[in-house]
Amino acid sequence: MRYADLGIGWTGLYVASKVVHAWEGRLGVTGGPVVSPESHLAYGPGEVALAQWGNAGAGVLVMVVLLAGRFRVRRRWAYRTLLGTHWLCAAMAAAGAVGMLGGALLTDRGGALFGGYCAVWAALLLLATRDLRQRHRPAVSRRA
Repeated sequence: MRYADLGIGWTGLYVASKVVHAWEGRLGVTGGPVVSPESHLAYGPGEVALAQWGNAGAGVLVMVVLLAGRFRVRRRWAYRTLLGTHWLCAAMAAAGAVGMLGGALLTDRGGALFGGYCAVWAALLLLATRDLRQRHRPAVSRRA
């Protein structure tokens, strides 16, 4: 359970960053690559903030998935769905880590700080997923 709690808190930092970016109407992420002013031209009025609110919502969804993993699941399909969603969240964070760290190492765009953040995030999500498997596997019903 402690990894899920740590994952919820760690994800909360991402959500807070996205909320600040949405309020300020800025693209990018804290510790991420520098966003060129031309990137804003691809968005219409208010669309930058809307995109950032969407990102904040995605972070809240990750927090909900981690929270749901703390409850006992009795049905096999529900357990498998929850486990798959945990894996999907971990894969998303791992892809962010690889993309940001790779981009920071191979180009001069920056973003290593956020890449490191994503690497820790992925590790926490993987550990929370492992805990979910260990806690819930015996409790899963044999009925679908």
